[in-house]
Amino acid sequence: MIVVIGSGPAGLYGALTASLLGEKVKLIEENEKLGGTCVLYGCIPSKAMLHPLALKYSLERIGKKVDFTYEELTKLAQDAINRLSKGVEYMLESAGVEVIHGKGILKGKEVEVSGQVLYPDKVLVATGTLKPEIKGTIASDDLPYLTKDFNVVTVIGGGVGGVEYGWLLHKVGKEVHIVEKDNLLLPKHDMDLRNSVTNHFKRIGVKLHLRTEAKIEEGKVKLSDGSEIKSDIILMSFGRKPNLNGIESLPHDYWIKVNEYMETPLKDIYAAGDVTGSFTAHEAIHKGYIAGLNMKGVKKAYDGTAVPKVIYTMPQVAYVGNTDRGRCVKVELSSLGRAITEKRTEGFVKICEENGKVIGGVAFSERAEEIISLIALGIKLKATVDELLDFHYPHPSYLEIIWEILRRFKLG
Repeated sequence: MIVVIGSGPAGLYGALTASLLGEKVKLIEENEKLGGTCVLYGCIPSKAMLHPLALKYSLERIGKKVDFTYEELTKLAQDAINRLSKGVEYMLESAGVEVIHGKGILKGKEVEVSGQVLYPDKVLVATGTLKPEIKGTIASDDLPYLTKDFNVVTVIGGGVGGVEYGWLLHKVGKEVHIVEKDNLLLPKHDMDLRNSVTNHFKRIGVKLHLRTEAKIEEGKVKLSDGSEIKSDIILMSFGRKPNLNGIESLPHDYWIKVNEYMETPLKDIYAAGDVTGSFTAHEAIHKGYIAGLNMKGVKKAYDGTAVPKVIYTMPQVAYVGNTDRGRCVKVELSSLGRAITEKRTEGFVKICEENGKVIGGVAFSERAEEIISLIALGIKLKATVDELLDFHYPHPSYLEIIWEILRRFKLG
C-alpha cells in the first residue's frame, strides 16, 4: 500500500500513476476540497479571473470597450475551483484511490490521520507550500475569495507573482502600486524582458516604486524614499514557504530534499511538487508522475531541463532555458504579419543558440505560451537550428516568429 499526503498536482498524479500500475493507494487531504493550492487558490482561479481581462485587452486593440467587476471575476474563479475540485475527486475515484480527509502526520513510515494509523510500504509527501502570513497583508491565495470593496492596491514585490497579479488588478480598474527593491521588474530574468515589461507597466498606468523597499505599519505602506502609500489592500506577492506541518521529521534545509527519483534520504519516503522547491504546477505534475513510477519499481529519473514558464498577462510573458550566453537574435512583434493584422504588435521574441543548438528563449508577446513551449520542445529534443528551421510553421501565425529568428541564425 502507498499513502500520498496532499491532493495538489504532485499528489494527484503520484496517486493516479501508482494506482493505475496496480498499487493500492490511499490519499490524505486536510482540506475539505481536493486539488491543493493550484486548484483552490492559484493556477485555476487566477486564470479564470484573467480570461475575461484578456478578452477586454483584445477588444481594446480594435477600439471596443468592455468592463468587468471584481465580483464577476471572483464568481468565475469560484465556479472553476468547484468544477476542477470535483474533477480531481472523480479522477481519484475512477482510478480506485481511497481519499481520507484529515491531517496526515508522518512518524517514521507510519502515517497518522483522523485517529487511525496507516502502515504503508511507501509514502509520497506532496504537501505543497503555505502562503506568507504578514500582518496587514493578503496573499494571492486570498484574491479569489475577496468580498470587500477596494480601489487602491499595493503589491509588494515585482517578481512573477507581482507582475501577473498587478496586471490583473490594474485591468479590472484598480489603482495598482508595485514596490520592488530592484531597478526593474522581474529580477533575475532576461534583461530585454525586464526592460520591456517594466516599460509596458509604466505605459499602461501601473505605479512603479523601483529601487524602493517597503515597511508595513498599521495597514500603511511606508517606503524607503520617505513617502507613504495609503492602500485598501496590501498584497504580498512572494514569501511562500514549504508546508512541513506533520512531516517535520523529513530531512530538509528549507525545502524537502529529494534525488532525481523523488526519493528522500529516508527509505521508502518520497516527496514531490512545491514542497521540494519547484514552483509550477506542471513541474509538480511531472514530479508526482515520476514518484508514482518509482514507488512501483519503474526506475525513471526526473528531467527538469527545458521547463517553459509563463506569466499570464497580456501580452504574455514566457521563458525557457538560458539567454545569458551564446548567440541571440531578437525580433519585434511589429514585424510580424499576424501581429499587424490583430493590432498586437507590442513585444518581442528572443532565442539564443550555442554550437548550432537552441539553448533558451524569452517572449513578451501574444501567444508567448505557445511560442516558448515549441522552443522548449526543441531544447528538450536537442534539435539543431537546421532541424528546427526545416519545420513548417503556419502562416500567418505568431509561431512563425521562431522560424524568422532561426533563419537569421542561418543566413544573418
